[in-house]
Amino acid sequence: WLVHHTPEFWTDSPHNFQLILNGFITPLSSIGNQPADIIPLPYPPYDNMLVNEFTITSPLLFSLNALLSGNLTELKGVVYNGSFDTSYERMSLALATLTTRELTTAVYLNISSEIKNYPELRYLSYPRSSSLTSIHFYMSHEIHSSPGFDHVIHTTIDTKSCECSSATGKCDEIQQIIRTPGIEWLFSSIPNKLDYRLMLDSVVRGKILTIYNTEIECKITVLESIHCVIGPAFGKSC
Repeated sequence: WLVHHTPEFWTDSPHNFQLILNGFITPLSSIGNQPADIIPLPYPPYDNMLVNEFTITSPLLFSLNALLSGNLTELKGVVYNGSFDTSYERMSLALATLTTRELTTAVYLNISSEIKNYPELRYLSYPRSSSLTSIHFYMSHEIHSSPGFDHVIHTTIDTKSCECSSATGKCDEIQQIIRTPGIEWLFSSIPNKLDYRLMLDSVVRGKILTIYNTEIECKITVLESIHCVIGPAFGKSC
């Protein structure tokens, strides 16, 4: 599972980070040592689509600094079908423990007006399944400057459509590179604005930015828009 934390840009906020982590969710029993039921979630690759946004909320206060430093690796809470920004009713599904394997993306959000936004659209990608030709990903809009927007989508990347040029022979590693969690994609000529975000059924070409002396460009299809809220407070739906 990949879990993302809803950020804020305020200077006095403890949420001024874009966080995306790799982890897993373990169901908890509400009755002593009784076996816990499987959490009714869509499990890839058996379930092709996520359909709804699912959240886990801890009833207790916890330190974001402890999560960032790796000192906090488990959170107990309630799993919900829905969130504060979803149009459908937020329903509790189960008690569970969220365990962090890796803090994949952790970016401090600086509200300073001196930080300018990227001119063209950028997303970060996180692999969802292991298909060899059409790989499923979650992609999260890369937040860089205020006000920004927090957008998570479900996509496929057709690796047969990819074009690669490399001065270091990296094209032989294209499958591994594309599956690297947190890879940065640039969508040339698409303005980095809310109205131009990647929408359901969009088919676009994206270019990987984070590999030295290597250019990889692939066709990306958007299957679902899962989560979208508007900064700087990220409390209003898109």
